[in-house]
Amino acid sequence: MSDHVRLLLCHEDKTLEQVDDYEGDPHNDWALKYVLEKHRYPSGDPHLGQMLRVEKKHWELESTRKAIEQQIRDSAGHTGLDQSFYDTKDTLGEDALKCFERHSRNPGCNDYRNEDKRLSAGTDRERKSLGLAPLRSNHFLCDHCPVHSMVMAHKNRNL
Repeated sequence: MSDHVRLLLCHEDKTLEQVDDYEGDPHNDWALKYVLEKHRYPSGDPHLGQMLRVEKKHWELESTRKAIEQQIRDSAGHTGLDQSFYDTKDTLGEDALKCFERHSRNPGCNDYRNEDKRLSAGTDRERKSLGLAPLRSNHFLCDHCPVHSMVMAHKNRNL
C-alpha cells in the first residue's frame, strides 16, 4: 500500500480530487482514467490541470489536509466549490460503488445507464405546478462507477 495520495487539480472545473496513488503501468491506472473522464470538454478534449502527490499521513489529518488544499488553491488561483458539492460527489461515488458491489464487480453490468440509474433534481412536482416540463438529466449514477471507466476505455479502443 502506498504512503502517498494523488491530487488532481482541474483548472477548468476548479476542483481538487483525491486519486489513489498508483505506481504501475499507466495504461492500467483505472482510478485515474475514471477521474479524468469527467474532465473533458464536449469536444472530447481534456481539461488542463495538474497532478500532485502528497504524503498520506499528512492528507489524512483534517487540519493538515485543509492547509494543503488551501495552499494548492491559493497557488493556482482557485477558491474551490462549496463543501456541499464535494459531499454530494462523495455520496454519489459511495452509492455507485455499492451498486458495483451488488453486481459482483461485473464490468458487464446489465443495467448500465438504465432509466432507474438516471439522476434527477427531484423537482418534477414543482415544475409541473409551474406548467414546466420535467427536467431530464443526462447524468447517471453509473457515471460515478468503476464500470463507467471500463466502458469508456472499451469505447475509446474501438474508435
